Amino acid sequence: MKIIPKEIDFRKRNLVFVDIETTGLEVERHEIIEIGAIIVSGKNLKALSEYCKKIIPEHIETADKEALRLNGYSEEKWKDAILLKDALIKLNRLAKNGMFTGWNITFDWTFLEKAFTRFKIKPLFDYHLIDAMSIAYAKLYDKKLLKRLGLRHVVKFYKMKGIRHRAMEDSQATYQIFKRLMLKNE
Repeated sequence: MKIIPKEIDFRKRNLVFVDIETTGLEVERHEIIEIGAIIVSGKNLKALSEYCKKIIPEHIETADKEALRLNGYSEEKWKDAILLKDALIKLNRLAKNGMFTGWNITFDWTFLEKAFTRFKIKPLFDYHLIDAMSIAYAKLYDKKLLKRLGLRHVVKFYKMKGIRHRAMEDSQATYQIFKRLMLKNE
């Protein structure tokens, strides 16, 4: 007899604000080199925990030089990096029953899904994805001063501290913008 899991009200699921940095934009060619995540209560949007790890690149020779420059990659800065599989196992545990949330989450999820599949890691998290950029589109559509929907543009629009293309900083910026969009009448 198969046990059917009890359904969880989506409002009670934690949100997993995730951002990755990669060696380029092509999922079949490039790889994840950093993962940042903030686990947030779905009930009250309070941060519960954070996780950030640099990942050892397996094929740095296929990296896009501009991507590495933007991400601040160097062998020295990545000397304490860990294996992707180990980072994913930890992220999977932290994300249990949660919903991945991010800025243009499709990009991050494409790389993450490929990696979870590659290492045969059974997801403990919910399959729904929340795209903060789509919420910003709906809520900020009438704001004439905002011309583009990139994370850096919305950060500037809100007069928030600038970000530098790092996984944890981008996760934090997305989380802060999400709270503003959800809790205020923007």
